[in-house]
Amino acid sequence: MASLRHIRSRIRSVQNSKQIMRAMQLVSASKLKRAQGKLAQGRDVMGFLDGLLQRVLAAAAAEAERSGTSLLTHPLCRRPDASHASGLVLFTSDAGLCGSYNANLIQMAESYLVRDSARTTKLIFLGKKGHRYFTRRGHQAAGAYLDLAGRPDLAKAEAIGRALVNEFLGGGLSAISVLYSRYVSSTLYRPTVEPWLPIQLEGVRPLKMTPYIFEPSPRRIFETLLPRWALARFQLVLLEAFTSEHSARMIAMKNATDNAQELLDALTIQRNKIRQAAITKELSEIVGTSEALK
Repeated sequence: MASLRHIRSRIRSVQNSKQIMRAMQLVSASKLKRAQGKLAQGRDVMGFLDGLLQRVLAAAAAEAERSGTSLLTHPLCRRPDASHASGLVLFTSDAGLCGSYNANLIQMAESYLVRDSARTTKLIFLGKKGHRYFTRRGHQAAGAYLDLAGRPDLAKAEAIGRALVNEFLGGGLSAISVLYSRYVSSTLYRPTVEPWLPIQLEGVRPLKMTPYIFEPSPRRIFETLLPRWALARFQLVLLEAFTSEHSARMIAMKNATDNAQELLDALTIQRNKIRQAAITKELSEIVGTSEALK
């Protein structure tokens, strides 16, 4: 049986660890609350842009039909070439202590690469965990954006999105998909892979509403709006990923704090048993000595 001194040392160690994990849980909860606010704003903005794109698309489609042209001639809507390389943007965290968050994303990325029998997918990393995992296994990084530290910086997100859009327009990648965790609630997030570029206009249904009057023309507005819509979509994906990361870390630290408390309870019971046994032994020796002296 462990000595009383050893048990007391373990109790102090677990108490210190519990305090650290509790502090990290509170920090993650604070970061999660801020990220939730930015995510809600980002979803509102994306909803507005979706509605605006549908209105512009309806007017531009009518204009294109009259002129005998097609909206699919926009560079961001060109059909992917199966013989050219495509890109997969993998969103992971820079730091650990977030449970199975990164493991689930990496597992889905590996499944995605297995389905790519032609091996034409290039990996683009946002976060150290995914970059470290795949580069150690021989995968080349077509791009890496590290040290974001889970901070939803929209300016950085826009800069990264523009770089990827330019790579797509320059012909370096025929298509780009994003793999990230979509935030559902503070206790639920789902790893998701979605196509980002080229933009699939077939899935956008024009709204049947009172038509707007567009100046200078629906086509010009459509060509200007589509790149901004693509960048806003990328920014929203980054907000979803970082919010999910903070949620995962908060849950992991809460579970660790609860486990530390359970371990403290068990160690406290063990300490009390050892103390009780020692006291009982001393009382037995005193009683025995007293009886021997009579």
